[in-house]
Amino acid sequence: VADFVAQHQHWIDTHHGAVAQQVAERENFALRFGAKILFLGHEFPLEPVEKPAFGFDGQHFYAYAQMSAEELRTSLVGVYRTLAKKVLGDMVKDLAKHMGLKPKAVKINGARTRWGSCSRAGNLNFSWYLVMAEEATIRYVVVHELAHLIEMNHSPNFWRIVEQVLPNYKSERERLKLLQKKLSVQCWE
Repeated sequence: VADFVAQHQHWIDTHHGAVAQQVAERENFALRFGAKILFLGHEFPLEPVEKPAFGFDGQHFYAYAQMSAEELRTSLVGVYRTLAKKVLGDMVKDLAKHMGLKPKAVKINGARTRWGSCSRAGNLNFSWYLVMAEEATIRYVVVHELAHLIEMNHSPNFWRIVEQVLPNYKSERERLKLLQKKLSVQCWE
């Protein structure tokens, strides 16, 4: 064991440092007024307001200035869930029509490691975090899950279905990985 560790010490040190940095960034993540938060791939400021309200007006996320950090986080997650239901619901409707498919339901969840899923019953599930991505990237995840209504696997035929609708799906998949890395150090829920 000692020889193995000695032979791989550089790799261990490199990866240990990266993990330690991620842990530190995660511990330092805090939602603060004035911060910029993502929606559809764009950063919007989080603004304080003097009345008990919270939401998104298309230009700013806003929340009551007197909210505690926990109330602020909970409120913003609620805003994101509402936005996700609208954005993903509309996108599923449009893309399903384009692909000639009819999913049974679209549900929003708080999954941190899975952007979307498709059940055998035809229900599509999406993480609310997905609406932080650019629209083209969201479209990729929606097409991916809709393709599972035809092929419940990741066979070459499945990927042909995805590619027919989105020829550039591989680049969107890479963007999704970058967003996942960015979000991995943020503690929203």
